[in-house]
Amino acid sequence: MKTLNLLRYGTISLYLGLVIFGILFKSAPTELNLKESFLPPSFDFPFGKDRLGRDVFSMFAYGSLATFLFAFPARVLTLVVASLIGLASYTSPFFKKNVFSPLSSVFVSLPSLLLALLVVQVFGAGPGPLFLAIILGDWAQAYETVRAKIDEVSTSGYALAASCFGASKSYVFRAHLLPQAFQILRVLLFTGLPAVVMTLAIFGFLGISAGGEVFGPGLGEQIAFSKDYAQNAPWSLVFPTLGILGLVMTVGGKRP
Repeated sequence: MKTLNLLRYGTISLYLGLVIFGILFKSAPTELNLKESFLPPSFDFPFGKDRLGRDVFSMFAYGSLATFLFAFPARVLTLVVASLIGLASYTSPFFKKNVFSPLSSVFVSLPSLLLALLVVQVFGAGPGPLFLAIILGDWAQAYETVRAKIDEVSTSGYALAASCFGASKSYVFRAHLLPQAFQILRVLLFTGLPAVVMTLAIFGFLGISAGGEVFGPGLGEQIAFSKDYAQNAPWSLVFPTLGILGLVMTVGGKRP
């Protein structure tokens, strides 16, 4: 077990070191240079160049950064929405039974990627629709977990005693439910981030991405572009794939 942990932390450290080095010493891969197309790995370009002459090392680093900068706030917004709906369910049993529970059941049964694709199809590609797509795809699962925790804590001895002594629901929520909710939200944040990263990679593979003007192509977009000439430049396909795996491993947190 200790050996596996050392291997895992070593892999994460190597991945983060490469990303930080690429961001600090490489410029964003937003320019093309066809004269250096299919340039193999060298000292100046350790990961080589792709068909358009873009530095694969730079795309690896900036693609990882762009994915994280989008995935983290998207996951936080999803948990905020799920928490607010959970609070509304606690304060209003009528809405919980007749609105939120049926609605969450519908959203849980639908594939999150299908919902995301429908949102992008209706509202177009861009940061706003992508955020909305991720929230609609993931809020129901997070809400069900938060609601279950709220129901558990609301029937605990401390919460029942506070209610018996005349404490309001707002006090019970602040004093008992909220601290427990923060603990489960922390778990949901890190366990859900890998799924968001993979969703963004799939979007990029399908040609739906944001921030390309600033950070260059995303990791999924790099894979989609490189798969047609993998025999000529396999490095341009391998490194974005490793970038996705490294990012998923890094943001996933420690598993018990």
